[in-house]
Amino acid sequence: MTESVSRHIAILGGGVIGSSIAYHITLLNRDPNLKVTVIEQTAIASAASGRAGGFLSYDWCDGGPLQDLARKSFKLHAELAKTLNGKKRYDYRVVDTLSVTASMKAVSVKAPPTDWLKSGVITKYKQIGTTKTTAQLHPYKFTQTLIEEAESRGAQVKIARVEGLEFDAYKVSGVRLSTDETISVDTIIIAMGPWSGEALSWLVKKSGRAYQLPDVSGQRAHSIVIRPSVPISAHVCFVSLNLGRKFAEPEIYPRPDGEVYISGECDESPLPPSADQYVPNPTAIKNLKSNINTLSPEILGVAPVIKESCCYMPISDDDKPLIGKVPWLDGVYLATGHSVWGILNSSGTGRVIAEMVLEGQAKFADQVLNLTTKETFSRDFFFFFSKKEKAFTTIPYFIIDIK
Repeated sequence: MTESVSRHIAILGGGVIGSSIAYHITLLNRDPNLKVTVIEQTAIASAASGRAGGFLSYDWCDGGPLQDLARKSFKLHAELAKTLNGKKRYDYRVVDTLSVTASMKAVSVKAPPTDWLKSGVITKYKQIGTTKTTAQLHPYKFTQTLIEEAESRGAQVKIARVEGLEFDAYKVSGVRLSTDETISVDTIIIAMGPWSGEALSWLVKKSGRAYQLPDVSGQRAHSIVIRPSVPISAHVCFVSLNLGRKFAEPEIYPRPDGEVYISGECDESPLPPSADQYVPNPTAIKNLKSNINTLSPEILGVAPVIKESCCYMPISDDDKPLIGKVPWLDGVYLATGHSVWGILNSSGTGRVIAEMVLEGQAKFADQVLNLTTKETFSRDFFFFFSKKEKAFTTIPYFIIDIK
């Protein structure tokens, strides 16, 4: 019997953004003949989505274009944790968050804010997040949970590299894969993280270069995961460590499963072709271990290291994510370039894209971004009417399609 498909949506990328989109599309969908395929070249959550800290903040994006999206995403994460049993399935919990200043040659010292930081190196600290405004989750487990839920509602995962797109005039019609096959589609959503830049170039080329999109590339960040022999309190710490001739800024994320994730040491390095070819910088890993030994020599510093890793954060030219419909093409949507806030804004982005694709209008975005009626666009800017400013305003490259 021939399968009856009314519409085929292909999500390019199996990270947290793509998985969240798959989750929300299959949740909101009312068409029994809709087909949803997530195309991932390596494995689900194999890149940054499986190697991040999983930190969530209510108000740390305040003052920028993502303020309302981030706030609503934070609340949506709390709702998802209740719906999906996040405490058990992906280690969701609320946390206290501290800004800690430390020095190897401290002139004046304070008692450390936790019993696992060393006395004599902390010069000051302050609370920058409470259990009402900051939380965490295990990003790999979270992404896997979203995919499992989407699959339970009929979504499929296909492991292959996307090699190109097919168009019928200016409407997308197919996705070319490394398996020497082309799958027919009606809609694509580009959520390929730091590899999105290649796909964006295909869209610009299709426009005859009459329109421009920012590039999306990757910045490498390093991490280690340790397992201390004693329980570690739920305090996420952002540390500024004076090492004498230089400063380090390790971030410490204790997890409820007993692990502690430590990240930092960003650098520039060419993006590998796929996540299974990630190779961390040995010096960066060594520095993270040294930093932790300085801050907590008797507890974290002696804990066995169970994982050394790196990831590439997807960053656009103007450091704003690309979320929405490509105006000059039919059936093409973007959801990429989220930088360090991909885990946080994955929930809201998934909801926004799902509403755009299924309903033609982002109700969530209408409320969140306080924008109405897309008026026009040029090759470098997209113009919107702002309720707040009561005037037309330009937002470079930040695409939100609001009917």
